[in-house]
Amino acid sequence: MSFPGAKKVLPTKINLIRLKQRLKVVKRIQKLLEDKRDILLIYLRKAIADYQKYYDEYSQHLQKAYEYLILAEVQSGEGNIKEEVGYIPETVKAKMFTRSAFGVKIPVIEFVKESIQKASISPIRTSPYLDAAQKEMELAMNALTKAINAEMSMYRIMNELRKTQRLINAIKYSIIPEIEESIKFIKRTLDDQQREEFVRLKLIRKKLQQRRVA
Repeated sequence: MSFPGAKKVLPTKINLIRLKQRLKVVKRIQKLLEDKRDILLIYLRKAIADYQKYYDEYSQHLQKAYEYLILAEVQSGEGNIKEEVGYIPETVKAKMFTRSAFGVKIPVIEFVKESIQKASISPIRTSPYLDAAQKEMELAMNALTKAINAEMSMYRIMNELRKTQRLINAIKYSIIPEIEESIKFIKRTLDDQQREEFVRLKLIRKKLQQRRVA
């Protein structure tokens, strides 16, 4: 049996006690990391479910918006529709902040509602389908925002999961085995020393007895 700890640790009782205490601490840390990993997995499953849910909602509302827009063009004419929505900017503003999920900082994006301008729809000149299309686009934007946030949560949580799992693996397959090997080495060395001391004392006692007899 090999004892790699023999080159690193002096085989003394003090070091044996310290290593046993260190082993308890490391195992406690391992348990905390495993609990953290399990909780992160719960967060990850929820983020995946949210992403799928909100992305499906976004796709459905966007599809309905296009359908209403086509109906509006058929009813009111392409020229009138372009006139109603032509002045609306093609970009919107967004703000970003972070939230914490079990120690993981996750970016959150929100569209600034004031930057989303609505078309001045005239019920006399344009089709009511344009109003329906506008409402569906608003719902699509809300769902898209939630889908983006869920996707960012997924990536951040997966990165933290990888880091946590690497720490668990390092403790499980490197740190703990090294400490245990060092403990075994010290125990074996101390046992050998104790046996040698016992044999030495036995020889001394035997020599003393022989002297008394002589």
